[in-house]
Amino acid sequence: MKPTSTKELELYPEKPLQNTENAHSMPLGEHLNELRNRIIICSISIMLGIAIGFLFSRQFIYALTSIAPSDTLFFQIKPGEFFFTCFRVATFLGILLSSPVLLWQLGTFILPGLTLKEKKIAIPILVGSPILFLIGSVFAYCFVVNSMLDFLFGFGKDVISTSISIENYTSFVLLVMAICGFTFLLPIIILTLSGVGIVNSSMLMNKWRYAIFLSVVLGAVLTPTPDPFNMSIVSGILIALYFLSVLILRIINK
Repeated sequence: MKPTSTKELELYPEKPLQNTENAHSMPLGEHLNELRNRIIICSISIMLGIAIGFLFSRQFIYALTSIAPSDTLFFQIKPGEFFFTCFRVATFLGILLSSPVLLWQLGTFILPGLTLKEKKIAIPILVGSPILFLIGSVFAYCFVVNSMLDFLFGFGKDVISTSISIENYTSFVLLVMAICGFTFLLPIIILTLSGVGIVNSSMLMNKWRYAIFLSVVLGAVLTPTPDPFNMSIVSGILIALYFLSVLILRIINK
């Protein structure tokens, strides 16, 4: 009698492949080569963005100084301060300008290895992150920074005159814009946590009191001034984005 092998008995059935568009695997060497090429493309895009940003850095600095109180005097206290300020502004603009290329390179590198469910999470994150950050930065420039400057420069105005170095002023304004930009990424963070199963809309609604408390605390921490009005603006933004994220999750679940 011919013995029966375990393969014929099908004791070890093959496992189905995961739900990915590309079921084939790529050798490690090809992965590293592809990663190197994408890093080179990202580096070139950042350098081009910085070069373009440096060409328009003077106009951008002028736009930043235009929201300061009218009697503010700007000066440089060390050699080359305005030049390095222009370069700092150019770096900020260069990262913003090159962000679509950076995210495109990141997306095309990681998306082929993700499942369909993971892609539904990753694509909105990659697309929405730069848009929300830009909206937050513009919102800070239009509404938050000028109120902060009015409070800070107006405090003690009857005793001292307002003078500030261009480097310190630009660093302060860019810091506030960056803080508000990252603040507007709250829906992206909540969407990510929901996609991996950590939170859901019902859980977030049940914790709304804690969310409001944390928003007030973060508003006080993220606002670099003791002005309660500015703290209220940042806290209000966080609260509004929180409930907007809950609404988006409810719509997605339906």
